[in-house]
Amino acid sequence: MKKQRSADLLISARKKSGLTQSQMADIAKTSQSAIAAYEAGDREPTVPVLQRMLAATGHNLVIAFEADQDIYRIADLARDISKTSKKNREQRLRLVFEFLREVDAKELTLRLAVEPESTGDLRFDAMLAAMSEDLCVKNSVAPPSWVFADQRFLSSAWWVSDLKSARTRALVNTPASYRRRGVMIDRHDLISV
Repeated sequence: MKKQRSADLLISARKKSGLTQSQMADIAKTSQSAIAAYEAGDREPTVPVLQRMLAATGHNLVIAFEADQDIYRIADLARDISKTSKKNREQRLRLVFEFLREVDAKELTLRLAVEPESTGDLRFDAMLAAMSEDLCVKNSVAPPSWVFADQRFLSSAWWVSDLKSARTRALVNTPASYRRRGVMIDRHDLISV
């Protein structure tokens, strides 16, 4: 959907209706100089004023919204993990690491607010909660309540790496939010993503 400035809307509606600025001002019960200022972008009308101006031209104001495609939320990550084969653990981890690489502290609350659906793999459900809590703690943001749900904790440890050396490092360096949930991963692996 194309974004339009209020000035562009007013000019377009006035011209389509065949009105001059003065005629539009008379119908909208305002001054021609106010219409000129709105159309020049020197003044920004409130929504009720914009609605009144457009009504004077015989048009209605319709407000719509759309998802910001640049905001990749934890719920989106869970959906993408669930679409990836359980056998393709590397691809699932790659999705997690890409999310961690791209997450921005300014958008953290928005990215983590909606509880993700289950990925179909309890290990990844726990990992998503662990990483969300860890990101919140690092950025002094209160974690969303969904991260503390019982289904976000594993009953036995999941060693994310099968390498013996990585397991040893994970034993020492797993962040608390991950360790509590049974997700054993070296903090350095999370940082280096």
